[in-house]
Amino acid sequence: MVVASMLEVRDVGRGNVDDVFSVCSYGRLDEPVQMKGIDLKKKWLLGMMDEYGSCTKAAYLDGTPVGQVLFYPEEAVPYMPYPRDRAVILHCVYNPFPDARRMGVGSALMNELLDECRTSLPCLGSRICSVVVARPFSTGEGFSLGDFYTRFGFLNGVDEMYMEVSGTYEPREPGRYVPLIEDRERAVVLFEPVCEWGYPHAMRVVDAVREIDPDITVDVYNSWDRPEESLKRGNVGVVVNCTPITSYITDTSAFRVEVARALGR
Repeated sequence: MVVASMLEVRDVGRGNVDDVFSVCSYGRLDEPVQMKGIDLKKKWLLGMMDEYGSCTKAAYLDGTPVGQVLFYPEEAVPYMPYPRDRAVILHCVYNPFPDARRMGVGSALMNELLDECRTSLPCLGSRICSVVVARPFSTGEGFSLGDFYTRFGFLNGVDEMYMEVSGTYEPREPGRYVPLIEDRERAVVLFEPVCEWGYPHAMRVVDAVREIDPDITVDVYNSWDRPEESLKRGNVGVVVNCTPITSYITDTSAFRVEVARALGR
């Protein structure tokens, strides 16, 4: 006899906030650097709850958390100049469990979010969303986020994907780094607490840069706590010796080549 699994989507609040980390940091809850990232995200999540309400939904399969969708108003981002009215940033939809895939987890999360976007979204003060924007990235697991968003009607915009809800999409030009004298012969790394992987990845950047130049000064900033550091660098995440690094740290070889070139090695 086959027993059907029960799938439920709930808003994440103070009572179930730790369920998010059992999904996103599955298998890494005993790693000190990951725990630092979790602490930073938990602080961010609780602050967002206090100011905007829940900005995460968790999916439960037979009572066990197996997926989450993370979103927030563009107006909440402190380093975002001129946020678009009632725009919502869809940060990610994530389900790391192979046994829970192809069971409608991601679709249930997206449908719940998009239904609220069309009717009354709590983190927008119960207003209707104008447009949802997303910058899909690859985790190397499961279904491509870009393909997944396309299934729900998202289109390609300028450096992002979008779905119009009650308004018209207005593209935002990507940030541009203008060399700063203070960035000469040092590295600057920006990370966001929105994802608990932001801090661990920033630490990987620091290690990779110092493997090439052990004596270089590396400054690491939380973009939400120090938005001025992000704004004056055009929101470019990694700068080495006045040179923006475009490769992500997960592509280690390409990242090291760019850093070495920036340092004249």
